[in-house]
Amino acid sequence: MKQLKPMLIVFLLAVLMIMTACSGNNGGDTPEVQTPEPEAPVVTQAPTEEPEPAAPDLGGREIRISHWWDATPAGDSEADELARERIKKVEEKYNVKIKYLNTEYWSTSEKLSSSVMANDPFAEIVRLPDGFIWGLMNGGFLMPLEDYLKDTRVAQDVIDSMRFGGEHVYGLESWYNPNDSGMFYNKRIFKEAGLEDPQQLMDKDNWNWTTMLDAAKKLTVDNNGDGKVDQHGLAGAHYVISELLIASNGGRIFDEATKKVVFDSPQAIEALNFEYDLYNTHKVIKENEGNDWEDPAKYFAEGKIAMYPGGIWEIEGRLTDKMQDEWGYVYFPKSPSSSSYSDPIGQTASYVIPKGVKDAEVIVKIWEELQDFDNWESNRQLSLENVLPDETSIANAMNEDGKVQRVFGGRFGGLGVKDQLDSVTGKFVKGEITPSTGVAQVIGPAQAAADKVLSGEIEDKKE
Repeated sequence: MKQLKPMLIVFLLAVLMIMTACSGNNGGDTPEVQTPEPEAPVVTQAPTEEPEPAAPDLGGREIRISHWWDATPAGDSEADELARERIKKVEEKYNVKIKYLNTEYWSTSEKLSSSVMANDPFAEIVRLPDGFIWGLMNGGFLMPLEDYLKDTRVAQDVIDSMRFGGEHVYGLESWYNPNDSGMFYNKRIFKEAGLEDPQQLMDKDNWNWTTMLDAAKKLTVDNNGDGKVDQHGLAGAHYVISELLIASNGGRIFDEATKKVVFDSPQAIEALNFEYDLYNTHKVIKENEGNDWEDPAKYFAEGKIAMYPGGIWEIEGRLTDKMQDEWGYVYFPKSPSSSSYSDPIGQTASYVIPKGVKDAEVIVKIWEELQDFDNWESNRQLSLENVLPDETSIANAMNEDGKVQRVFGGRFGGLGVKDQLDSVTGKFVKGEITPSTGVAQVIGPAQAAADKVLSGEIEDKKE
């Protein structure tokens, strides 16, 4: 064997020492160093979105929507333009053609019932006039809709209101306006008398029956000195005033849940007594000259009265371009015992689907997609700006401070109940009868009228 060189011998001895140390380091102080294996790259897969189910194809079917006016959005307003866009999307999505029918108001109920009985509903969606829903609902002519509203943009309280006190939902409504009825007042008359007007009183939370009466008494005067009152504090239809007063005192005319007439309750009687006193004791309400509906608005426009209770929907046809003075709009005053203002819903129109309409679930979806849920509040704001005189009145109508409570569960339209009560309040004007006596006379007939309609009988013409 050849002799190894000295440097190679030193190298081999060093390697031998390292190997010996490593093999004997079980539990020693020097940790064993290991080189980690490289990890495989982690691949994250993007979540897959579930494709939206295809909309049902109704094969080009015509979807007829009935109103008692031509509801076709044919104008050049932004609202009509948006409505046309919604119609186009619905027509393409469901392969349908939307057609609007113009059905005479008083004929709608009979047309719906007769066409259902013939197994050929005249329309898929029907805007049903105030009150007619009761007879059609209880007569079995309408489709229950609650199963089709489980995934909807309609607010739950609106859905529940469409039960009309019963188990099933029979109506479709997008929303309710926050405040539809209140008090119009003449700013000039209050200013000239040096009185706080209703808005100022409302701002102080002091707008109630007492302060309204106080103002009405001070503003019922003889201005020209001829011995005759030529300016009154109030004017109105007795049947409007009674409804607003009862609601503002926490009472109702009819109870949807119990199906009972309740205008003989203590709250209602107190309100009717107050109405009686306004006419007969205080004499602050201007007598109408033959037309209880038209005269009060005319008096207000002419500047002959200081306050006029009514609905916002009246303004365009009855006050716009007719007012001679500055005016405003506030809530209807609350009673001394109430903590909030009230706006009663005595009757309501609604969309219904007649019994026998095919693909009812899809029809509900079509109706919903035709509604302007996203812009209803701004649309109402715009509409109010067109009819109300100032920002404060608009804020009141929008119920921006939330002080007005909508009174659900007391709708009486179409039941014949209010007709009986109105026959009593009509006599208040002349002082011929007291509220308690009059109510006792008509409470029974009013209940009988309601029971007749609720049994399924349908009133198909105006009485």
